Amino acid sequence: MERKVGLWINHHKAVIVSIANKKIYIREIISNVEKQKHSMNSDIVEPPGENAVKLHDPHSEILLDRYYDVIISLISDAESIWIFGPDEAKIELEDQLRTAGFGARVVGIETVAEMTNRQLALKVQQRFLKKRVSSGYSKYSLNED
Repeated sequence: MERKVGLWINHHKAVIVSIANKKIYIREIISNVEKQKHSMNSDIVEPPGENAVKLHDPHSEILLDRYYDVIISLISDAESIWIFGPDEAKIELEDQLRTAGFGARVVGIETVAEMTNRQLALKVQQRFLKKRVSSGYSKYSLNED
């Protein structure tokens, strides 16, 4: 089975669009990483921004590693992986894929703002297919153990 994957990612969630057997499957993964940034001065707390993640927080780093590991386990059988998103999470995931031995499967990285799942599926479909296909949808959340 030939499987191609388009993946939109930030530190809060990932949306995996898989194309296999002429069907599109969509999975949404929620990271559970707090979207809050520590200031150097502990009295000043910046409001969470779109790309903000706690810096130098071992708990957040563990959650991010777990988040990337889950994503890699879900896409490791893909022959082509296209990664896009608004921030550095896409680069971090590419680094993790290279470390895991899947770097050669990455066919591109692109900076893209947040999209609806439908827009995302259409973008991936346009990249990998020439005609519309049926779709399925599932949502996953990573809960802390």
